[in-house]
Amino acid sequence: MRTFGLLVVLLTACPPADGGTASEPPTTSSTTAATETGTSPTSSSTAATTTTGTSGESTTTGAEAKRCQSQCDNDRDCRIGGGDLGFRCIDGLCLYPDCTSDAQCLAELSGWKNPCAGPSECATGEACVLVADAGRCALTPGTFACADFGLVEKMLPAFDGGPDVTVCGQAVATCEAGACQSPCAGDEACQAQTGHPVCDVPSGRCVCQIDQDCLDSGLPGYTQCVAGRCGCAIDSDCAGGQNVDTCYAGVCGCAADPTCTVTIFDGAPLVCQ
Repeated sequence: MRTFGLLVVLLTACPPADGGTASEPPTTSSTTAATETGTSPTSSSTAATTTTGTSGESTTTGAEAKRCQSQCDNDRDCRIGGGDLGFRCIDGLCLYPDCTSDAQCLAELSGWKNPCAGPSECATGEACVLVADAGRCALTPGTFACADFGLVEKMLPAFDGGPDVTVCGQAVATCEAGACQSPCAGDEACQAQTGHPVCDVPSGRCVCQIDQDCLDSGLPGYTQCVAGRCGCAIDSDCAGGQNVDTCYAGVCGCAADPTCTVTIFDGAPLVCQ
């Protein structure tokens, strides 16, 4: 399953964070910096390094984390494995453009990234369906149930005009102020492996309730639950994550350019800023 294989690789590279980095994809909304690779531009803030009272390990405080950001000259630089997954070179960074329709958000937040013109262009276990006026490869229930991915079964027309196809997608996806949103309506929409297994219905956000929710995810940088979000406490919590080595006020980021070793896009080198 090519699409979800990419998602798994990127999601496990480093834990999702609301700010998103080159290795920390947001999982609840797409705010141009990319649902999958999150490279949102953030301003560098002066940070101070402190130590914890018991372990003596360092953590970095500051308003915003320094991130490994993918710098580009043109849209081709922002391809992944030679494929165009929708990222564009915007203001010198590989970003996902603002959304323009709910249908587009359904495709993006459901993981239907690969374009197609027929079933032969999709991987085994996927179907080529019509969504947002284009063909997209979408996961179909089979060996795994849609619920295993925190998704639901949806009927969509086949791109080639054949019978409607059952695929796995988000229950709700909307475009709001240029950002894709997928509010949860119940715990079943919140995957335990993301560290946020509980749905806060009023806000529509998947949240953690206790530190163990975060620890159970096994994701680097997820050791404590603060105000419903998983994060790090000290720099060593970020060990095992890609392109991160420093804990900035609960979010894993980079200390300097040498931290940025794993590139995401074909022609976009990473810089810590």
